[in-house]
Amino acid sequence: MPHQCTIEPTKLNNGKSDSSWLKSKWLSLVVISADNPLCSLYFRSETGVRAEKMKQLCSKHPYIIHPMSKFRRWYDVCILFIYILMLLVKPIDGSIGRHQSMDDLFANYREFSLSLDFVSWINIFLHFGMGCTDARNKVIEMRPSKIARKYLSSPYFIVDILSSLPRYLPYYWNEGTQNKIIMGCLNICCMLKLFRIFTVIKLISKVSYSFHIKSSMAVFMTSAITGCLYILHLSTCLLMAVPRLVQYHFGGESLDWLREHYGENYRKKYIMAVFRSSACLLGIRYDLEENKYVEDYLITIATYVVGKILIATTWVVLAVAILNSRSMNIKYQEIINQLNEYMIQKQLPIELRHRISQFYAFKYQSRYFKEELINSLLSDKLRKDINLHVCRSLIENVSLFADLPSNQVSDVVALLVPEIFLARDTIIQSGTNGDSMYFLSSGTVAVYTHSGKEVCHLQDGAYFGEISLVLKDQARTATIIAIEVTQVYRLKKKDFEKTLVKNRPVYQSIIHRAEMRLKETLQLEESYKMALFEKTYTKQSVAVPSRSVSYVSSSGPGNPMNIVPSTYMKK
Repeated sequence: MPHQCTIEPTKLNNGKSDSSWLKSKWLSLVVISADNPLCSLYFRSETGVRAEKMKQLCSKHPYIIHPMSKFRRWYDVCILFIYILMLLVKPIDGSIGRHQSMDDLFANYREFSLSLDFVSWINIFLHFGMGCTDARNKVIEMRPSKIARKYLSSPYFIVDILSSLPRYLPYYWNEGTQNKIIMGCLNICCMLKLFRIFTVIKLISKVSYSFHIKSSMAVFMTSAITGCLYILHLSTCLLMAVPRLVQYHFGGESLDWLREHYGENYRKKYIMAVFRSSACLLGIRYDLEENKYVEDYLITIATYVVGKILIATTWVVLAVAILNSRSMNIKYQEIINQLNEYMIQKQLPIELRHRISQFYAFKYQSRYFKEELINSLLSDKLRKDINLHVCRSLIENVSLFADLPSNQVSDVVALLVPEIFLARDTIIQSGTNGDSMYFLSSGTVAVYTHSGKEVCHLQDGAYFGEISLVLKDQARTATIIAIEVTQVYRLKKKDFEKTLVKNRPVYQSIIHRAEMRLKETLQLEESYKMALFEKTYTKQSVAVPSRSVSYVSSSGPGNPMNIVPSTYMKK
């Protein structure tokens, strides 16, 4: 029999429960919260979050702290700072001798260290009441037996227990404690807290994600700096602690010997050790004659090796970060290298090679990506939204779209096919049958009559090629040639009939403008032919009146072609 739900969600939402107001408040803190950003890593929808919430409330142990609860979100922040304090204080505990002055470090140091030990024990007990996650398998464990088993079997349990033993507590019982071996063991146990540095790095990433810090570089730099500073601090404390542990606590040396060799001023000793450990970590020249004992040599060599590993790791991670940040540029350069080898192998002319390279440079903008693959993974709604954003300049500048409803604009834009033409490329050839119309996104094109007379230039927001689509048995009446690198969007005839023809007012408007353009183009063509004829067969040139050509009004939304007029003169 499945366990029956003993807590009603309505009572939880109203701030009331079966037992008390306090339990209700605790439940509101420990159950999963949809506001926690970590939910998106484990649940694909709000329904999944609600199901997880009901699963916890209906379980035998609803008061277990969920990993994505409000309490856990702020607990992670607090425990992060507590762990950082422990990582700083515990190595100092292991390196301070009871003969050394506490006043030069900071007042009431023993009480501060004991307070951290007390907090550490609270954290140990809380681990048995907090749910855990498996990031690889996307599993959340909320059963107390499984939680306890996982924590007890982890190395962190032993580390937390041993490193939380109160080193200074014996001094409150007997200020003259002389059991040096026990105190030496406690000093070693203090150092075990260093393994929690991995937990600190993980918490930095988790807290940054929980509070919407999206800069991965900032998180990486914070983690790297934290790790480097802690390694420096740990090596400094080890340089002081290891000789004292070996010679005094386990070697039988007297307290007078310890005072003679290590002094009373801890702050001065720590600063000197910082310089020594920095020299070892960075591989700077270091005078080995300062080492008086074997353990000094060993810890110096170990610090030197760790420093070299740290420097090498830093360079490797930095190189990987740089490569990842420029991966798209590197992939583009690889494609260009392959393209160059291809053109050389095919022995293409230099001019053609230049045009092909120009095409790639315009299309990819020095960053290679698989556009078809990216679009294939998106939903239809997202693809439409992307198309509307990419073609927003067309929607704003082309008067044709101003007459269409928003849903039809979206349908038309979704059917547009992007094409790129280089300078001097022919987009439309007069006299051919038309199967598409074009919308000019960027660049400039020139319009020529069938006889070769330049009519005008079209710029961003213009459209052309619609005459052969709306007028029956009408071939292309003009030649369109790109003046510079130009991007256009092509609308095929079948798609034109599927979308624009259905809107009768818009279709009539297109027909009217197409007839007007055709009439003016034919008039210009006849005038140009007459001028050529008179220039060829008459001895005296007759000036042809200057004529400005504009298909429609040259300003305002009534200028669908965005025309820059040109004039011609008959000599």
